[in-house]
Amino acid sequence: MPRWVLMLVALMGVISLGGIAGWYAYENANYVSSGYASVTSPYVWIKAPKAGQIIAVKVTPGQPVSKNQTLFLESGGIAIRANTSGVAASIAVTGGSSVTSEEDLGALVNMNRATVVAEVPESRARKVSLGQTVTVHLSQDPGVNYRGVVSHMGAVTLVTLSPLLQVGSFAKARQWIPITVSLVNRPRNLRDGENATVKIHI
Repeated sequence: MPRWVLMLVALMGVISLGGIAGWYAYENANYVSSGYASVTSPYVWIKAPKAGQIIAVKVTPGQPVSKNQTLFLESGGIAIRANTSGVAASIAVTGGSSVTSEEDLGALVNMNRATVVAEVPESRARKVSLGQTVTVHLSQDPGVNYRGVVSHMGAVTLVTLSPLLQVGSFAKARQWIPITVSLVNRPRNLRDGENATVKIHI
């Protein structure tokens, strides 16, 4: 192989490595990224008002629910209604089930208050602050950018020491700090627990 070809290949390799190194340097200087993120929403449990029997279930998991909508019918003609709007996340009883007072019948998830919770290494968390802009990618929409802001940061935890040997040797475990991102725009079919990735602009 001619010498000039070898030199050209070597030069292209150097340029490629330099480009990759430059890209990583740019990303680290301008963003804190995390692939450990998911959509999280508050849950509201629907409870039986008294002991009795459920005679009918009027909702199914995944069904959108309006405030005051009837979800269950209990013996004695009692209608158990939703105290908030949301999505039925789980149903714990069926028609004919006997229940006790205050027993959990099912749960509603309030997707209108959904946030994205991400974990970032403690070594990078110091670069994150409240109000910073965040680019969010959701697993259901590859290639689509959603915008958010940092609305809460978890308290920095103490470093956990993990015993490796019985003779008293210890090693520091890598710590992760939870960051809450409030979404500015969101898809209509957002799902609780959906995987996400975030890029925090620093």
